[in-house]
Amino acid sequence: MTEPATLDGLRVLVTRPAEQAEPLCRLLERHGARVTRLPLQVIEPVRQGASAAARLQRQRQARAWIFTSVNAVRYARALDAGVWPTCIAVGPATAAALRQAGIEEVITPAQRHDSDGVLALDLLHDVRDQDVVLVTGEGGRDAIETGLAARAARVTRVEVYRRVALPHTPEALARACADVDAAVFTNGESLRLMFTRIADDARLRLLDLQLVVPSRRVVEQALELGFRTAPLVPEQTGDAGYLRVLEHWWQTRDRPSRMTDQNPKQDSESPPTDAAATMAAAVPEAPTESGSETGAAAGAEVAAAVPTAAGRGRAALWGLLVLLVGLALVAAVGWEGWRRIEAMMAERDARIDRLQASVDAGGAQVERLQTRVADQAVAVQRNATQIARFGERLDAQDQAIGLLREELGGGRIRVQLAVVEQLLLLANDRLQVGREVDAAITALEAADTRLAALADPRLFAVREAIARERTALQAVPRADIPGAALVLASLIERAMRFALKAQVPERFTPVPRAADTDEVEPTSRGQRAWLALRRAVSSAFTIRREAGPPPQMLSDEQDALIRQVLALKLEGARAALLRRDAATFRELCRSASAWLGEYFSDGDPAIEAARAELTRLQDLQLDPPLPDISASLVLLRAQLEPAPQ
Repeated sequence: MTEPATLDGLRVLVTRPAEQAEPLCRLLERHGARVTRLPLQVIEPVRQGASAAARLQRQRQARAWIFTSVNAVRYARALDAGVWPTCIAVGPATAAALRQAGIEEVITPAQRHDSDGVLALDLLHDVRDQDVVLVTGEGGRDAIETGLAARAARVTRVEVYRRVALPHTPEALARACADVDAAVFTNGESLRLMFTRIADDARLRLLDLQLVVPSRRVVEQALELGFRTAPLVPEQTGDAGYLRVLEHWWQTRDRPSRMTDQNPKQDSESPPTDAAATMAAAVPEAPTESGSETGAAAGAEVAAAVPTAAGRGRAALWGLLVLLVGLALVAAVGWEGWRRIEAMMAERDARIDRLQASVDAGGAQVERLQTRVADQAVAVQRNATQIARFGERLDAQDQAIGLLREELGGGRIRVQLAVVEQLLLLANDRLQVGREVDAAITALEAADTRLAALADPRLFAVREAIARERTALQAVPRADIPGAALVLASLIERAMRFALKAQVPERFTPVPRAADTDEVEPTSRGQRAWLALRRAVSSAFTIRREAGPPPQMLSDEQDALIRQVLALKLEGARAALLRRDAATFRELCRSASAWLGEYFSDGDPAIEAARAELTRLQDLQLDPPLPDISASLVLLRAQLEPAPQ
């Protein structure tokens, strides 16, 4: 759906920084305007970013943070990504930037989106002995700071960005203003920059442009510079506000009439034309009205007094007389009209003379003003040069102070960073050499705690890498090594008591025969003696038939050797477990289980339970893949390296 061409034919100059001007330019172009892009400034972060970040972090408990622009939100968020207190935005665009940055509690003035609107908020009425933070750019207006200080508030001004002028030539500025009807300036600094740097012969053209500015303060600055038309101020800041105010001005502007486009010669000739038309209209009217009535009366009298022939002669005489009277009347009217025309011409000439005198006086005044403006421009340029030199001196002093501060406090900071480096090295060694995941996590946590205490924004990337590495380590599967070692120790202890397949019993237990249990108790003395003899003989010998070959009996030396081999296999498995030698551990567990199955009793529940435990231990993952945690160490060492001279 195309936008209505409400700005068709309008030529607009937009001086916003390039990264912020494009949405406004596209919006104006969709409505039919022809846009000239001329960014006068570029937005950059402040040089002392670490100091600004530290001041923001110290003011987390403040009553409110006040943001004066979208740039203030963006650069403050780059310095401090933590949780902010209640935030106040000057306008809706700044409030939208705060919400996009994740700030939920945002307060915006309902009516006026300027310093007065912020100071009128209920939250800032009673701020005596309370902390309020003003987040803004370098060189910004101090009206909010002054107003809050008058209310006995503790105001902390945190400058997070600065505007840097782009090196446009005077000719380039003149070409940009030569073919536009209006210009959009979003701050007074860019307006003064344009006024002082433009070519002298194009400055008058600049003063004739219709300006669109964000606040009354910039309007006052424009009028002080000598702009002839009062600048327009949108009701609400933002691209939509600039569009609406330009639409209203372009559709309701005063259009010059056609008479003003004519030259003085045409104006001076027009009254005679009108007078001639009046005279031409008056000429036929005079004889028609007076001549007809007189002729009719005379004809009636002649017809009544004389015969027909004489009446015709007299009628001709009277007609001639009437004609002469009409001509005299026309001459009188023409003379009067000409006299009036001459009077009008004289009055117009006098008016033209007065206007010419006014124009001459205005031209002289314009020349004087141009001379004064040129003198002021020279003075302003001289002052700007001095200010630029002073700024360079300030920058040099800032650098010297920074170097001195680095020399004074850099030793302590470097010691802390060296300790952090050792902790990161320890974490890498414990993980890569000993595969100790928990120890590596502990070392990383200690390093991050020390970095947090330094509160240096330059180390945020290192802390971010440490957070990723800790997350990766916590995801590594960890086996229960102590539990598995305890299981193997228990198996080693019980190995000497396991039953072998061919073990000689320590004592003989006779098995009673069924026939003996079914014998009837004898009644006679002789039967009882015989039965006692049989029982004595049968208890001494037991003959029993079993299926399969008879088992091979083991000697004590063989019994001890089999048990000792099992114990050695289990001991080796425990040693491999503690060394995290996964291949040796699994092989020894498998070998011990096979040894139990070959030489020990199959039906013994204790032996079956031992083999089940060994099978379970074989599935332990002792060598999971380990992540790379060297990125934080590389980033930290990059910070420790001295900057190139």
